[in-house]
Amino acid sequence: MNTKFSKLYFTIAVLAAIIGSASVALSAVVSFSDATATSTSGSFVADNAIDKNKNTHWEADADGASITARFNSCQRVDDLVLNWYGTNKYTYSVKLSKDNGATWTTVVSKTSGKGNENKQNVDDQAANAIEIVGDNDSRLRIDELKINSLGSTNGCTSSGTSNLSTGESSGTSNSSTGESSGNAQNPADVLDLSKWKITLPISLNSPPNSNKATEIKQPQLKTYSNSEYFRLNAAKNGVLLKAIAGGARTSTNTAYARSELREMQGDGTESAAWNCKNIDRGMYLEQTLLHTTTKKPEATIAQIHDSKNDLMMVKYFGPSFANGSTDIGKLEARFNNDTTTKLLDSTYKIGDPMTIDIAVTSGGNVNVTYKNLRSGVTSSTGTVKLTGIIGSCYFKAGIYIQACSKTDIYGNTNTVCANKNLSANKYETDPYAYAEIEVRKITLR
Repeated sequence: MNTKFSKLYFTIAVLAAIIGSASVALSAVVSFSDATATSTSGSFVADNAIDKNKNTHWEADADGASITARFNSCQRVDDLVLNWYGTNKYTYSVKLSKDNGATWTTVVSKTSGKGNENKQNVDDQAANAIEIVGDNDSRLRIDELKINSLGSTNGCTSSGTSNLSTGESSGTSNSSTGESSGNAQNPADVLDLSKWKITLPISLNSPPNSNKATEIKQPQLKTYSNSEYFRLNAAKNGVLLKAIAGGARTSTNTAYARSELREMQGDGTESAAWNCKNIDRGMYLEQTLLHTTTKKPEATIAQIHDSKNDLMMVKYFGPSFANGSTDIGKLEARFNNDTTTKLLDSTYKIGDPMTIDIAVTSGGNVNVTYKNLRSGVTSSTGTVKLTGIIGSCYFKAGIYIQACSKTDIYGNTNTVCANKNLSANKYETDPYAYAEIEVRKITLR
């Protein structure tokens, strides 16, 4: 071989190797902030698909479901790897968004994957969120989702709760301690719970008592979590509260269970009690309704109570034939024991992040302001006067399902539920049928 060409060939080969190794070095694995799904089977939640643990998985409970994951920052997406659970064959599409899910671009259309690792190449493009959508005859199950990036970029906008172009998120630190959510170990590390207690749909009595739901107050609440009903999401920037149709309840007069925060005062051990008629108070929430029961898909997600009355409730109502995970329902603010109703959102889709601000002003007046961070829907109830106030008032937040099973998780008959005389398709047959909400920020003022 000619020496001159031999040297040239060698030089080209070396340069190719250097360039190749440089491109590999540029590739990085995208980190996620959170994940949500339109359908979840039992405890196989969406966060399992991004927790970097192949021993856990997300599993849909219906065909055609989707999972959405948001990035910590805007990235130049290069390719993605799906680790499927089991050996089933899945048909799916992939969408990317550079505005936190407000709009989507399909980058992989109706392709197939089967078990283990399934890699898909994607044209280099800016994104801060990804959606995997199952075909109508595919019930997705994902062990782990991994996305490779060529680096961060400024090509995104943030229309949700996070500044995804910089990776800075709002409402993900403990306002009382300033602790980063990335270091969080318990819900109180993400939410300021110093003025709250939690009620959970389980009984810690021995033997369990169906009418004795568990209460956790301060100082125990500061380090408390429950792996099923009150826990951090995988990204450690939000708190998941879950209630079940057959859960333990708060009294013999109540049909429904809850995972709900109740406002406290002082050192967190004394129940809050403020004058609804002569004080300015407020509560601000950033949260997402993730799942509902199917037979009676209703849930209360924010409240003002006095000693006797439901003075204000923000309530979700799902469609008649709900699947609990992809439904489009409505959100209402209901005042004075349901005598006044104000529509907040007529097309709320489960999984939509929202903000709710409840302002109480002197004279017993309340205004609820709402925003859907996906659709952009905004609304305000205007000033509504509270009537028939008895005693003092307090806020509540979390999930209080309005569905029940006649037999609870302890095998006891829920007589209040049975005596409601609902139609047969309004009772949940599974006592573990659930509703769940993710709370990312809660502020009292």
